[in-house]
Amino acid sequence: MKKRFKKIIQVAIAVDDLDKYLKIFNDEYGIGPWEIYYINKETTKDMKRNGEEKDFEYKVAMCHLGDVELELTQPIDDNSIYSKFLKEHGPGLHHIGFEVDDFDETLEFLNKKGVVTKQSGNWRGKVFAHMGTEKDLLFVLEIFKTGKNYKHPKPEDIYPKEGER
Repeated sequence: MKKRFKKIIQVAIAVDDLDKYLKIFNDEYGIGPWEIYYINKETTKDMKRNGEEKDFEYKVAMCHLGDVELELTQPIDDNSIYSKFLKEHGPGLHHIGFEVDDFDETLEFLNKKGVVTKQSGNWRGKVFAHMGTEKDLLFVLEIFKTGKNYKHPKPEDIYPKEGER
């Protein structure tokens, strides 16, 4: 079988209180610093849940550890897959993001296997798709397609602040 997934680029944890977990990760364990962003209708186009247009909103904190990004995600509304996850499981590992050679081909491959796209969007030029692989892989799988002109945006906030590091 063709190798589709090149490397892990993100591990994401759903949390119910981002500030609380930032303090635990950074202040108690030394994992940080964190860049904070909002995913919502102002920052993300083509938002979909289960293939249908649906606005959702959540806050993410990203920490770069070598080639892997650790992400803490707190839902702001009840429309995202994170809100449903927290209601069913509480805080914990939510998804693992993979680099792929061909986003569209990988998406087609997964869809042909019966794997649904649970949530997707285009965040500032970076397309993401959360795939419903929990039954087989025991976690949600995320894939990305980065546009040619994509430039990682400046964070909307950081933790800890520059003077607190």
